[in-house]
Amino acid sequence: MKKLVLLLVLLPASLNAIAHLTPGYLTKEIKSQGARAVISELYANEEEGWQYVTTQISKGENSWLDVASQLAPGTDAASAETLSSAVALAIPHNPAGVINILTEKYQPLSRRQVCSLPFYQLTEAQFNQYVLDAIRTLYKIPDGKTCLAIMTDTIGQSAAFNVDN
Repeated sequence: MKKLVLLLVLLPASLNAIAHLTPGYLTKEIKSQGARAVISELYANEEEGWQYVTTQISKGENSWLDVASQLAPGTDAASAETLSSAVALAIPHNPAGVINILTEKYQPLSRRQVCSLPFYQLTEAQFNQYVLDAIRTLYKIPDGKTCLAIMTDTIGQSAAFNVDN
């Protein structure tokens, strides 16, 4: 019972901590503080804010993809990796939106990084479904061919699926 009460007390605080994280708010904060400072703030509290933001980016809405492009210049190794994964996960939802923010200027948004299946936490079934969905959507857009080529090249060079990866 004590654990339930503690959970009910902490849950609203947790939700309030991320409720203000909208694309508009983050854009304003990035412009005033810089991407690196915003990412540092998002990593506070066991990365709760960062996980929320990358989950939203992975859904592929244009406003969140714009946030991804603004955050990219401030990434370090860890945040770059998760940002690339989030953007890659958005491909089946909004391939044109993803292609539009890819740039070689920032490593986490490079075609090579985003289109080469940068995933470490998907199950085999999730991975296979992602590949099918991504290929289907990339075929439908004119600018998807380069990303599709990188993706199929990566698949062609891959070893068998290993749960430990």
